[in-house]
This record gives sequence, structure tokens and C-alpha cells, in this order.
Amino acid sequence: MEIINEANEKFKDRQDEICGLLFDLLRQINVIERETFDRSEELKRQKAELGIPKHQVGPGEEELWDEYEERLGGVVKPVCTEKLLAKRYGGSYGSPQKYGYIDGECTARFIMKTAKRAVVETRFKHGTDHMHKFVLKDVEGKWLVDEVYYGFASDPDKWYSDSIR
Repeated sequence: MEIINEANEKFKDRQDEICGLLFDLLRQINVIERETFDRSEELKRQKAELGIPKHQVGPGEEELWDEYEERLGGVVKPVCTEKLLAKRYGGSYGSPQKYGYIDGECTARFIMKTAKRAVVETRFKHGTDHMHKFVLKDVEGKWLVDEVYYGFASDPDKWYSDSIR
């Protein structure tokens, strides 16, 4: 991954700290999402073997959702603001993972103009050229993810509000 540092000169040295915190979080979300997806696929296979229709809930599926939300909460709650958490999390998982691009072909822009706010924008290809924007705030000396957006490179100035996952 290439990181383009567009921070003001006095904040350029904060890139590793802030991007490191964010990218570690995204990697942890990926692991949980991947494991949950794999287990879900196994439960679907078992449901089919039992002859349970696809549209009906099979054994273990509700518990898997509960576990997914709990595990995800354990990762996001310590590093996200209440504002972002209020948008909910744990409502979906899939393959590829939402942030699966983080260790692959992507670029990131680190933007920091004030001591209390940083923005990290990622660009990656997932069928089409996509973008994510993460706004982090310094809250009492601790960096927290405050806002998440997604967009498309075809309209780089348009962002849509999103949840952390």
C-alpha cells in the first residue's frame, strides 16, 4: 500500500501512529468478518443437508449473528466514538471482506490540518474504483474513529455516510 502524506508539515510525523491504529482496526474487522462468513457458509451447507429451505433460519444461524456482533463490538467499541457506534455495526458480513483491500492494491491519503482531527482516504478496486474516508478525532488524548464514508472514484467529491461495518 502506498500512503500519500498530505498533512501540514507539523503533523506529517503522525502518519504512522494514526494510519497504524486505523489499519490495525480494519485488519481485525476483516478477520472477524472472514471467520463469520466461513462459518455461515458451513451452516448453510448443513441447513441444505437437513432439507431446510434457504429462506428459513437454520440451526446456529441466529447464534452466529449474535457472536459476530459481540466480537465486532469488542474490536470497534474501544476505538470508535459513540457517534459512529450509534450508526450500528455487525449488520452484515461477506466475501470479500469490506476492508479486504487494506493489505493489497490500494492507496491511502493521510490528511491532517489540525492537532485534533485526521482524515485517511483509501482508494481501491472492487469491480469499480471505490473509496473509503475515515475521520479520526483526538478525544482526551486518544485517537478514535468518528466518521466513515464511502464513495466512487468516478465522482471523487461525493461521499456517502457509512458505518464502521
